[in-house]
Amino acid sequence: MNQPTRPTPTRSDAVPYPAELYQAVHCGNEGDIRFYRSVCAGAHDVLELGCGWGRVAGPIAADGRRVTGVDLAAELLERGRASYPAVDFVQADMRTVDLGRRFDRVLIPYNSLYCLLDESDVVATFRRARAHLRPGAWLIFDAYAADSFHRESDARQEWDEAAFVKTVRAAGRTWDVYERSRWVREQQRIEAVYTHVARDDAVAVTSTIPQRYLLREQLPRLLAEAALRLVEIRGGFHGEPLESDSPLLVVKAQPTAAA
Repeated sequence: MNQPTRPTPTRSDAVPYPAELYQAVHCGNEGDIRFYRSVCAGAHDVLELGCGWGRVAGPIAADGRRVTGVDLAAELLERGRASYPAVDFVQADMRTVDLGRRFDRVLIPYNSLYCLLDESDVVATFRRARAHLRPGAWLIFDAYAADSFHRESDARQEWDEAAFVKTVRAAGRTWDVYERSRWVREQQRIEAVYTHVARDDAVAVTSTIPQRYLLREQLPRLLAEAALRLVEIRGGFHGEPLESDSPLLVVKAQPTAAA
């Protein structure tokens, strides 16, 4: 199918990401829900950090698990409560959350760690995950694999050309979605800008997601700073080995003896 030609917007609004558009555009990676349901088999209590509207948490709760989802975005949480009443949605910062109890699994799916723009924030989140894990329980997360990109990119890349992502239906309209980005290798930072152009009148909504990616070699150290040990790292949701061209990092970690 030919992708649509990008129209010239009649008006462009740069806004915080509207929840309905975010939900329509950012739908996860193929196989991720099946993977997380599988790794939660046998668990009683599951905590998801960065849960959004419950895309992952909801199906796990439907399997009979007791699921708590934590996110800062109030609008996404409200959408989650309407869609997945079995999930206990909590508005909190995953760097500081304290629920006062422990879980069999703590999950951080779909690049949520990359929304943390400082290494100290990553360690703080790992420490919060560690504090909510029972002895022998698992922290499991996934994110896109950036090692090859980091190694091969220029030190600084200015804005690239906008690329078509997908067409979505949201807020009663059809939107063509485009993405452009820039990055700074030294800081491991990417700024991704999504432009959503409504087909009916070419009004555009533009929202930015700043990210800081992680490299494979950094993970053992960052986990260790939070009293967690790296158990396994894979390149996909089916147990694929992590190769230089793997699209994903899929990581399992457990608490160490140290508190």
